[in-house]
Formats: sequence, structure tokens, C-alpha cells
Amino acid sequence: MEFKRWRLSATSPVVNAGLGLALLFTATACNKQEKAPESTPDSAAITTGVELPAVWATRTLDGPVSAIALSGGSRALLAVAYQKGGLQLFDMEAERIGEPTNFRVKALAGGQSTQIGGSALTVFPGVTSDGTVKAYVYGEGLLAPAQVDLPVDGEKAIAGICSGPAGTEGIMRLAFWTDINDRVLQAGIVKESNGELSWNRGESTFTDFPIHSCAYTSDTLVASPLAIAAAPLIRGQVSTLLSLEPAGGLKVSSDYGMTTTNVNIRDGLSVFAPDQPVAMAAMGTMMSGGYPGGVIALAGEVAPGDSQVVFIDPSPITLPKTN
Repeated sequence: MEFKRWRLSATSPVVNAGLGLALLFTATACNKQEKAPESTPDSAAITTGVELPAVWATRTLDGPVSAIALSGGSRALLAVAYQKGGLQLFDMEAERIGEPTNFRVKALAGGQSTQIGGSALTVFPGVTSDGTVKAYVYGEGLLAPAQVDLPVDGEKAIAGICSGPAGTEGIMRLAFWTDINDRVLQAGIVKESNGELSWNRGESTFTDFPIHSCAYTSDTLVASPLAIAAAPLIRGQVSTLLSLEPAGGLKVSSDYGMTTTNVNIRDGLSVFAPDQPVAMAAMGTMMSGGYPGGVIALAGEVAPGDSQVVFIDPSPITLPKTN
């Protein structure tokens, strides 16, 4: 299997192994049955600072946030996991959907819409506080997301997770690393058979750094030793990568992290972005909620004791010709 080595959060175009490298490999190389795309999204280099507006937000949440995730499809959803326990869904108007749950979730990855047993469902993969991978399923007839087993070939002590579309191969691509071995990124595809979910193992990828986050871009799986969250922002021929660093804040890259640019958030009249976001999710294409250029979601405290998820408009990046 061929792979390339890059940095996810670089400050110069020179890759420096001493600062920690990120590992990229083509997703098609991990599944030889899937055809490579005829063309890969292409983006012009982002060389100057970017300012994006905060346009909407949830009301005050039930407590500090541990993780968030977005799903696409005709009815996009936002999933919020709380540090004290609990999982809550929101629509893209920032309104709560269904009842909150008591599931203890420490990590979430992007959700995918699918059909299971004739029902339209949204599936969010997540990691419980004890390091077990589960799927959180929501659809018509459910008052709250249901927790479903998602075995990952006997792996335990899962530390983090990321997901991406799988095309016709399954419900989603799913990669993770463990507390036991945080230098190996294990990738596979989630499939459904007779109402049961399974993870079919693909290639394991070895890094020379402790993994802190990962993300599937258009055809590439990226891992980072620096960012606490990473997410692709893809729309048409625009393909960029967002990363959230504890000290550096939100950054954007158009070259898989070889170079990054700071993203400044412009507050709205009544919408205020958190000064120190603790979680991030993004989608370049959003079919609902009135976000023509996609959306970035940032979670954190906007005031002492007031945690919110704030929606950011990335149109200056995803729709550059209209700005």
C-alpha cells in the first residue's frame, strides 16, 4: 500500500519529523474494490487570514461538551455529547430533537444517512467512556437516539474515532486508535447485515507520533499529533481541511496540513463564538438548515458556565466566487 507523510498542522511547507508527522494514505488503496474517483477536488492555496461569521447558536447547553458531530442527508443533525454524560440531538435550526439520553460518550464521528430494514436512519459512531465503540441511531419513530453495538474486531480501549462516506461499499468508513497503541490508525468499513452492524477491517497504518485526531478528506485519511479535532470541508472542487488546536485555535489548510492559516470568527449581533472551543465539526455541503456554503460547528463556553454550539458560515472558503 502506498502512502505519503505530511503534517496536519504545519507552520511551514517543510515537513519536520521532530515536530511530529501526520500520515496520509488514499482511501481507495485500503479497499481495492472501490474505484478511484475520476477527479479529486482541487483548491487554491489559502495564504492569507480567513474571517468567517458566526450566524447561529444553540441555547445554553446542559453542561460542558466532550464531543460533537454533524450528519448530512435531507435532514441534517447535530449530535452533542456532554462531559458529565448524556447525548443530545439538534436540528440545524439549533433546536433540540427528541429526548436526551444518559449514554456516556467521550468521542463522536460524523454521521451518515442510510436505510436499515426499510427505515431511513442516521448513524453516528461514537466511543463510550469505557473505550467501547457504539453506534447511535436515530430516525422516525424514535424519541431519542438508540445505542447499538458496533464491534470492531475485538479492539478495546478505543481513544478516538473518525468517519467518512463509503459510497456503495457500506454505511461509512471508520478509523480509530487506541489508548494501548496510539501510534496505529486502524481503518475499515461499517456494514449492515440482517439488522446488525459490523466493522470490516482494512489496512492498519503506523505513525511515528501519538495520534490525537483523524479525518477522512475526499480520498485521504489524515491523522494529527497536534489537533484535538479535524474535519474536511469539501464542496465541489473545493477541498480543505480544518483543524482545532488547544493553543492555536481553528485553522484551515488546502494542502492536507502542509501549511495552515488561522481562521478568525466574527461574532454576530447576538451570536458569540467560544474563545476556547473544545470540539469542532464541519460539512461543506448541507442540504437543510439554510447553509448554502456548508457549516462549521464549534462547541465551548461563550460565557462562564454557558456552553453552546455555534454555527459558523464557511462560504468565503467553500463559495469563494460569491464573496
